[in-house]
Amino acid sequence: MSRGVPVLLALTCLVAAGQAHADDVDQAKARFRRAVDLYRQQRWSEAADEFEAAYRTKPHGTIHYNVAQCRERLEEWPAAFRAYSDYLREVPDAKDRAAVRTAMRKIEDRLAKVGTQVLLVYSDPPGARVTLDGVDRGKTPLHLVLPPGGYALALRVDGHEPAAERVAMSASASTVVELALERSTAPLLPAQPGAGHAAAAGAVAGAARATRREHGENLGAGHGATGATGHGAPGAPGHGAPASPAPDLTARPPPEGTAPLLAAPAAPRSRMLPVWIAAGTAVAAVAAGIWFGASARSDEQALASMTTPNGSEASQLAQSARTKARTANVLFGVAGGAAVAAGALYVLEAKF
Repeated sequence: MSRGVPVLLALTCLVAAGQAHADDVDQAKARFRRAVDLYRQQRWSEAADEFEAAYRTKPHGTIHYNVAQCRERLEEWPAAFRAYSDYLREVPDAKDRAAVRTAMRKIEDRLAKVGTQVLLVYSDPPGARVTLDGVDRGKTPLHLVLPPGGYALALRVDGHEPAAERVAMSASASTVVELALERSTAPLLPAQPGAGHAAAAGAVAGAARATRREHGENLGAGHGATGATGHGAPGAPGHGAPASPAPDLTARPPPEGTAPLLAAPAAPRSRMLPVWIAAGTAVAAVAAGIWFGASARSDEQALASMTTPNGSEASQLAQSARTKARTANVLFGVAGGAAVAAGALYVLEAKF
């Protein structure tokens, strides 16, 4: 009997854990469905909040794409850029990768016009406290909007060595910083006078490995990035221990068998559709204008060829010719306006 109790308790815990997992999935799906409904109602801000809540309940990388779409429609460009970045990191084999990169480059161009860019900071482990030029800015993963220039970045998380590096923000492109913080082997000691200076020195000389790149260089793929080892790291000159391999910071999609909340998103709708609509309107208006013009000329010719005076018929032909001529002129005006609109839309879409 005494042996059966632990087994029964263990089974109870497993059932409870399974029920909690099922509840999380159901809750995430419910939030996701509500987010989709809000999106269709063009309630972008509420939809983004629900998508993010669904992700927190049951993470799946494709949800970031939907968040990015909402943020773009709200013209919250840095947040949209961050969501696209997270999407590419967590879904490295996304079929619409090229389209997403194009959207990110357009956001960078918009930000460049106002003199800022996005700094994205990721860490392993996540949740590291971030300070920039000595000012606390939050926890990783984190995005900040900054003007071009140099910044002192430092990360700290309990149980790990602090890390720091100098970040140079470009005027034309975003910057991604990824830092892997190594576990601390030093025993915990009470705070001592002057400890702040020692901590700062330890951050600069921390045993952390950093990967840094601009977003255009294989975001989320983990290929082609260069690693940099901080001063005083194991394996550096003067240390007998060999360097440990740099931890892999690449985010992974959910394990096989995990039912995604959303299928791989379709490529964004072509923004050239308004151009084609305007161009089609111009062509249709020209065709209709030509027909009405030809019909007006036919009435005028019929009026001119009358050999026997007939006041009533002549009046009708003259009125018909005038009406059709005015209609033709209006249609030609519409065609001209539509053609101008098509040209302007084409230039705007090509530029932005």
